[in-house]
Amino acid sequence: MWVMPQKAMKIFKRSISPLLATLILTLLAPAPALATFPENFIFTGSGYGHGVGMSQIGARGMALESATATEILQHFYPSTEVAPVNDTEIIRVNVGHQLKDAQLSIQSKTGVFQIARGRFGYGEAIPESSILASYGKDATLLINSINDLVELSFTSKTGKYPAPSPGDQWTIRWDESSTTLLLRTAPRNFQLRYGQINLASVKNKSKIAQLEITTSMRLHDQYLYGLGEVPSSWPAAALQAQAIAGRTFALTKMRSIRPLCDCNIFSTTRDQNYVGFSKESEPFYGVRWKSAVDESKPLAILFNGKPIQAFYFSSSGGATQNVKDVWGSNFSYLISRPDSWSVNTSLNPRFANWSREISQSVMAEAFGLKDVARYQIIDRSATGSLLSIRAISTEGVEKILRGEIFRSRVGLPSTWINMVEVEPIPERQEHREICSEEQLFPIVLYSYCLQ
Repeated sequence: MWVMPQKAMKIFKRSISPLLATLILTLLAPAPALATFPENFIFTGSGYGHGVGMSQIGARGMALESATATEILQHFYPSTEVAPVNDTEIIRVNVGHQLKDAQLSIQSKTGVFQIARGRFGYGEAIPESSILASYGKDATLLINSINDLVELSFTSKTGKYPAPSPGDQWTIRWDESSTTLLLRTAPRNFQLRYGQINLASVKNKSKIAQLEITTSMRLHDQYLYGLGEVPSSWPAAALQAQAIAGRTFALTKMRSIRPLCDCNIFSTTRDQNYVGFSKESEPFYGVRWKSAVDESKPLAILFNGKPIQAFYFSSSGGATQNVKDVWGSNFSYLISRPDSWSVNTSLNPRFANWSREISQSVMAEAFGLKDVARYQIIDRSATGSLLSIRAISTEGVEKILRGEIFRSRVGLPSTWINMVEVEPIPERQEHREICSEEQLFPIVLYSYCLQ
C-alpha cells in the first residue's frame, strides 16, 4: 500500500487543512430542513361524519322520492330484515359524565320530586326509611362531588331545606304525568319527563371519584321520544327509519352496565344524541317525531335474527364507507352503498361541499410533531375517502395517521377530502460512497474518498 512521505504530509496539511475543515463541517451538518411552515392549512371536501351505515341525508332524499322506511334501511344495511323485537327493557342513559357539580329544578308549572338515599331500580319499591323528603317548585337541588361522595344541598326563595349528610348513591323520582325536571350541567341541559334519576360517585381511570348522573326509562318509547338525531320536520319515512335505527342501536347496548359511566348508553354522539323531553315538546314538529316512534314500534333491523350494529351518520361524499376501511371490523351489512343525495346541495347545503381552515398548531398536535411543513394523502378508499395521511416537519420528521383518526383530531367534517396533487415526499437516503483501499485517507475519525 502506498504511504505518503512525511514531508509531503506536512505540505498537504498546511495547504488543504482549511478546505478539509470546511468539508468536514459540511458533511457533518444535518440534512437540509424545510425553512418555513404554513400558518394554516385549507381542506375542502364533502359529507359529515364517519360514513358507516345509514346516511341520514340519504334517508331524507330517499323518503322524498317516496321510499318507505324499510326500503331506506335495506338500502343502507343490505342483507338485513326489518322485523318486530322485544324492546320492553329499561335503558340507563348517562346524562352527566365525570362532573363536579349539577343543578336540578322543576321546569313545569307545578310538580314535586322525591329524593331517596341509595340506588333503587326503575319501578322498585323504596322503603320509607330511605326517603329523604319531597320537594316542590320552589326548591333547586345543588349536586356536588366531594371526597368520593355526592353532596346534596338546596336553594329556595320561599323556605329553607336542611342538607342531608353526603352519600355515594341517590335516587330521584317524580310524577311523569305532571312534572318535568330541568337538569343543568356544564356541558348541556336536559328536560326530563320520564323515568327516574340516579346520582353516583364513580372512580374514573385515574381512580378519582366524580359525579355520574343517569336517567332510566323504557327503551320501547320513552327513550326514543328524546332522541334528537334528525329534524322532526323531515318526511315521515325518514323519521321512522331513524327511529328504527335508533332502537336497534340501543338494543345492542343493553348487554351490560358500563362501569365508567354507570350506564348502558351515553346521551351524546359518542352513542346517540339523547336530548330529553325537549324533542317531543318542540312546537308543531315534536308530535311528528313522537308519531314516527309510535308507528315504528317495535321494529328493529336484524341480521340472522339478531339486532345489527346500526351505525349511522349525517352525510357522505357520494357513497357510504365499508366499515373495514374505517374501523377494521368486518360486517357484511356495513359495506359501501350509493348515496348521491349527500352531494346534492339542495338536500345538503352545509356539507355537500365544505371548506375548513386548520391552524398549524392543531395540525402539529394531531401528528405529534413540532410543526408540519407539508402533508401528503397516501391512500384512499374505493369511495374516495382518506385512508391514511403523512405529515413532514421542517426537521424532516414524518408521521402517518389513519384517515378517521386524522379527521377526529383536527375536527374535519369527514374523510372525503379533496386535495390537489403534490409532489411525493422523497425517501430519505443516507449518502454513501464506496472507496477502494487505495483511496482511503484517515482524517480524525472519518474516512473520505480521495479523488
